[in-house]
Amino acid sequence: MSYILRNTIVLGVLLGIILAIGFYFRSAHLPKKIGTIQKQIQTIDAELQNTPDLVNQFNSLSEQLVSTKERWESRNKDIPPVNVTGETYNYINQLIGKSGEIKLDMLFVGANAAQNYGFNTYNLKGEAPFENLFRFIWYLENNRLLYKINAMALRGLETTNKETKETELLVTYQILLDAYFSSIPELYSSAGEQKLIPATLTTDPFAPLILRDLPPNLDDLVEIERSDLKAVVPGKAFVIDQSNKMRALTEGDEVYLGYVTKVDPVLGRIECTLNKGGIIEKFELNIRYGQKQK
Repeated sequence: MSYILRNTIVLGVLLGIILAIGFYFRSAHLPKKIGTIQKQIQTIDAELQNTPDLVNQFNSLSEQLVSTKERWESRNKDIPPVNVTGETYNYINQLIGKSGEIKLDMLFVGANAAQNYGFNTYNLKGEAPFENLFRFIWYLENNRLLYKINAMALRGLETTNKETKETELLVTYQILLDAYFSSIPELYSSAGEQKLIPATLTTDPFAPLILRDLPPNLDDLVEIERSDLKAVVPGKAFVIDQSNKMRALTEGDEVYLGYVTKVDPVLGRIECTLNKGGIIEKFELNIRYGQKQK
């Protein structure tokens, strides 16, 4: 093979390789790269078109952040790491001291715990003049510790004061109270301050328009509406009466303004029929079940 022919073949092979590479870039690689760039351009165009929405979202989130920060810095509730029955009882007694005379019996019902917080539930029962009770409930929900009333039952009551022989208007109450606690240290104390000025009502919604002028309890009978049922066994019930004395009752026993009509040990309750100035009422008293805090 001559020198000229060999060089021609080599140059032809090189030319073919160059043409093949050029064809690949021209027909496959470059179109694919152009397609990718075009998609990126479309994405950027879409983001540019959404810029006003993004700005609005940013402004909205910024306002929410400022509002949340202000609420956090001005919070006025303390949530302790634990809730203990004895401390809760002392705290509630302090609130009673601010509210006025209130009769109170408290039971620990149970605990509910989540990941970072929880609450203990207490059953409060007693009686008080409406004004004192209203103030006490206001302090429960507005004082420093985070307490929330879960349920509440109120009943107006007309009775006679043993010493003055004057008619007294009381409200008996039963409240399920949730006392919160949290494992988050930042919630143990709050920086915000709140002026505690209890709200007031000018009228007592439980005061009757016409007093029934009920007879005084001269025989020291059990005033069942002011009593707390502690235990029920077949044929007999044990109650703490209005004077905090333990009394035993059976079916047919006389109580103030009526008599016992049923003792139910299965459901833990007693039923009484009362005659309030000619108005006959059925009144049930149930055991309040509690448990010892661990």
